[in-house]
Amino acid sequence: MKLKKLEDVLKTKGYKIIYAKGNFNSGYCRVGDSNVILVNKFFDTKGRILCLYEILNDLDSEAID
Repeated sequence: MKLKKLEDVLKTKGYKIIYAKGNFNSGYCRVGDSNVILVNKFFDTKGRILCLYEILNDLDSEAID
């Protein structure tokens, strides 16, 4: 899945994606229960795709629970 498509899917689910510098262990963090996703801006495109894909999988598994 391409980066733009992942961003679009998450946006349609109501999430705002922010690329910011930070010291995130896994490359991203969700801000509490808010619909904001922070992704480390120093990640290359492949790293961003992997992070957003992981978040999308987490969101989908939460919806099942």
